[in-house]
Amino acid sequence: MNKASLSMLAGASLMLIAAGASAEQYLPEIASKAPYQKAYAEMLSFPSWVSKAQGAASPVEKVSVDGKSFTVGFMCKPHDCADNQLSVVFSADGKKSWGLLTTRSADGKTFNKQVLGNPDSVVEGLLNKSFSDNNPKD
Repeated sequence: MNKASLSMLAGASLMLIAAGASAEQYLPEIASKAPYQKAYAEMLSFPSWVSKAQGAASPVEKVSVDGKSFTVGFMCKPHDCADNQLSVVFSADGKKSWGLLTTRSADGKTFNKQVLGNPDSVVEGLLNKSFSDNNPKD
């Protein structure tokens, strides 16, 4: 094989490698591989005060709405209650839960709200009431 043929073969190989590197990828494929895997897991994790249920809290309340019983609880991040809060509603049997994680936005005036557990409108109302009760207007 002459030099020209070797150069063409090497160039073609490099083009194939480059084309393979730029082939379409999808989120499920990359989310399970380095370096994306760690970043993806961190995005889905909660602060330790939430995941370990170690916050400042008030007593839980038993409530009934439309003949259904629930337990409602509230806690916040220790030493940062005004900016980081979690309201949780448990089903009567304690086998299902829903939450509202709220963090103060950068403007310092509003909250970013993250609804957890896909609540129906009744449970979402209980979550919002818990938030409002624990954040009275001045």
